[in-house]
Amino acid sequence: MRIAITGSNGFIGKELVSFFLSSNHEVLLLQRREPDSLPNRSTYQRYDLSLPELMPDLTGVDVLIHAAYMPYTPTNNASEKNIKGTMALYTLCIEKGIQFVFLSSMSAHENALSQYGKHKLQLEKLLDPGKCLILKLGLVIGKEGLFNRINNSLNKMPITILIDRGKQMVQPVYIGDVVKVIAKCITEKRTGSYTVAVNRAYSMKELFSTIAAKAGKKPVFISVPYWVVNSGIRLIELLHLPFPVSRENLLGLKQLHTTDTSSDIQRLGITLLDLQQSIDSSSSS
Repeated sequence: MRIAITGSNGFIGKELVSFFLSSNHEVLLLQRREPDSLPNRSTYQRYDLSLPELMPDLTGVDVLIHAAYMPYTPTNNASEKNIKGTMALYTLCIEKGIQFVFLSSMSAHENALSQYGKHKLQLEKLLDPGKCLILKLGLVIGKEGLFNRINNSLNKMPITILIDRGKQMVQPVYIGDVVKVIAKCITEKRTGSYTVAVNRAYSMKELFSTIAAKAGKKPVFISVPYWVVNSGIRLIELLHLPFPVSRENLLGLKQLHTTDTSSDIQRLGITLLDLQQSIDSSSSS
């Protein structure tokens, strides 16, 4: 099978590339920058989500997994580019009979405040779940991504800031489970929309405490009102200083959405690692 992956150099994309190559599939890397070296059974094409007129050559491709996303800034018109680019790719796949897998997020819901959540939700509404597969992922636990930035911050800082006492709830999913779900759905040629996360919500304080305990640390928590953190991050971004969390992350955190995933997990026929198991697996992998 030949599998194309957009955003193949991103957090989830790299895990997918590694998995499918190790499973003896051919992989087409679709990303903006050419890799320093190409693994066996892989090829590369330059792909830029912001340039929907430059479609990749998908000759011989059986499946396309769309993991690319253009991050929002106030000046880059990311909403229009994400939507036009994704829909152009989706239309091309439908025309060529290629299985299309769209990676969305539990951040995508009607009350979303972040541009990320709003863009993903708009795309979910434009895609036909009868013709493609939509996977709404929870907080992905792995060695990269938002979870990893939180992990690094907890390990480096003597004090951990909790926004509004860390009462926000999240539903995690281990990166290895995400890959297995995608592979299973491809093999079964599934279409439809599924939410992929454990059927338990953890508070941000629980999440931080579990991460810190794995590292053998006892964090000192300080609760800070949302508006104070928001003002601080706004200033940091205006000064272009490095920081592990953006205002986009903060908006997503403010309006986190939880859901009962038991039905979708049962329909998929899978078992997901819980938070502790996910963190343990990420540390050992």
